[in-house]
Amino acid sequence: MLDVVREVCAVLVLRGDLVRIRGCWHEVRGSRLDRFVTGGAVVVLTLADRRPVRMPVFLRVTVIRDPAPRAPVATHLPDGDPVARYAVESP
Repeated sequence: MLDVVREVCAVLVLRGDLVRIRGCWHEVRGSRLDRFVTGGAVVVLTLADRRPVRMPVFLRVTVIRDPAPRAPVATHLPDGDPVARYAVESP
């Protein structure tokens, strides 16, 4: 199956996606939600080949994603607010 290139909000980036940051593609090893000092939500993307990147949850990023469906799971912000996320099942 072909990979799909699309633009999504940073909060929807999944493990295994390729994201375009400053003109280069990077594999996402993980993501987590955090807070700015001012209280706004931020996504921290852990990348395979560089240090983690922090960005606002609403920022639009270009991703290459395998279109295979992923199972939804629940995660929580540090203060306990539930957020819908998706996980990749490991073989």
